[in-house]
Amino acid sequence: MSKNKNKLREVGQISHISSTNKLIVPIKQTQRLGATLVNKNNKPIGKVSDIFGSTKKPYLSIKTSKKYKKIHVGEKVYLSPKNKKRRM
Repeated sequence: MSKNKNKLREVGQISHISSTNKLIVPIKQTQRLGATLVNKNNKPIGKVSDIFGSTKKPYLSIKTSKKYKKIHVGEKVYLSPKNKKRRM
């Protein structure tokens, strides 16, 4: 098994928390809606709920899971390796 399959891919850094308790992350590459995002320890943070903003500067909205409460502005967010598989 290759080491690249388990490597986390950085999505961005949390810029702020919205009034509806969603995490807002500026991104360079769009992600699939519903994709699971994790922290640096590979613990699930939440799922992508919305992509908004201009095409030059898109933002990602993350609906956090109830289990994950330790959220800090400036924390890096990664795409879970489990999301790479496509459904057939």
